[in-house]
Amino acid sequence: METIRFDYLKTFLTVARTHSFSTAAKELGTSQGTVSHHIAALEEYFDAELFKRTASGVEVTEAGATLKEGIEKILEEAQNAKTKISSAKHNLAGTIKIVASTIPEEHIIPGLIAEFQKKHPDVRFKIKAQDSITSLQSLQTNDADFAAVGTVLGYEEKFDAVQIGEEELVLIVPCNHELANHKSVKLNEIKKYPFINREETSGTRTEIEKLFENNGVSISQLKLALELGSTESVITAVSEGRGISIISSIAAKKAQAAGLAKIIKIEEAKKQRKLYMVRPKRTLLKTCEVFWDFCKEYTFKNAAISCLKN
Repeated sequence: METIRFDYLKTFLTVARTHSFSTAAKELGTSQGTVSHHIAALEEYFDAELFKRTASGVEVTEAGATLKEGIEKILEEAQNAKTKISSAKHNLAGTIKIVASTIPEEHIIPGLIAEFQKKHPDVRFKIKAQDSITSLQSLQTNDADFAAVGTVLGYEEKFDAVQIGEEELVLIVPCNHELANHKSVKLNEIKKYPFINREETSGTRTEIEKLFENNGVSISQLKLALELGSTESVITAVSEGRGISIISSIAAKKAQAAGLAKIIKIEEAKKQRKLYMVRPKRTLLKTCEVFWDFCKEYTFKNAAISCLKN
């Protein structure tokens, strides 16, 4: 015999445990002749007598005892391998690439991923921060699996989108600003103060311009002080007294909780802005499809915790 078959090893262990060829045959659901054939084949392969007959049945020889120990280890490792292979079939693994605009990338994606990884800890994520338009373009060129953005304007027919959060636009001012004690302001009141805006390709900037336009206020009337590339840099500039700004309520709540700025409601900004997870319309790999299904059910909770004492 050139190779060892697993059923031969199982036969050997059964004979060793029952001390009987006939009893082993009954347990294995085969004939005593087949059991004898298996043992004879093993003895030929190892060139050693594996069993000796006694008054009470058969006992393993010294060589048989050595083989028994080896077979038990082999079968245990085989079972472990089978379990791992079976587990791998059911456990998701792999890397998901997401491009994301500022608000989803900084405030929604971390919590969403944390919740997903509780169920699928072997899935890894690569997140790249980009503005909304660049993110959608990256998705279009297959440079990412998903895009998390604040707008899908112009791409509605190209992608599927699911809402993963929502926000409203609010005014933030320095803590010592003359508007800091106001509960709300009108857009016209904002025009007389230095204003800090986002870059042109920002989804937030698009929404700000739309807000002004829909309410008959020209954005050109704003006293533009700075134009910055991220919400965090805007918050920093406001906290340093360089101007006021309009940002996402999600980011604003965390800034206020940290004592960096005060939130003022904008009377005309009552409409909630939706934030989306976006995907190509084609079929994705299983891991991505499961993640997509998770996003459909995900509910964002904005839990800003203040470390400041009242």
